[in-house]
Amino acid sequence: MSDSNGTGGKPDLTAKVDKIAAEALEAGKKFIETDTGKKVAEATESAFATAAEMRRKVMDTDFAKKALDSDLGKQAADLAQQASDKTKATITNVLARNVAVGAAAGAVIAIPLPIIGPLLGAIIGGGLGYLRTITRK
Repeated sequence: MSDSNGTGGKPDLTAKVDKIAAEALEAGKKFIETDTGKKVAEATESAFATAAEMRRKVMDTDFAKKALDSDLGKQAADLAQQASDKTKATITNVLARNVAVGAAAGAVIAIPLPIIGPLLGAIIGGGLGYLRTITRK
């Protein structure tokens, strides 16, 4: 069993991811054109703007500055940057990358929340990554 990419039957995963992502984007764009979709898009943009503002406020506090200046803070920032760079280099499809980054962030953020937990956090984060991708103009 051989396919057109000469891998001896191994599927071309990049092409499959691109096809699935294109279908997901198309479905999402159709949803965003509905009244409910427009409201979801507005809420998503508002949520991301609010989160960005909250992040700026938190990062301006003395506590955050001290935490980032500590050895552990510097190591965490370095690891986060490496992970971001690797994700950008490894996952070239924008939708897949945004969903993966959202899922990872959601899982990490939700770890200390016993009701949500990392699995549900990853699902929510991945969904937000998807919404962020389809609502960008």
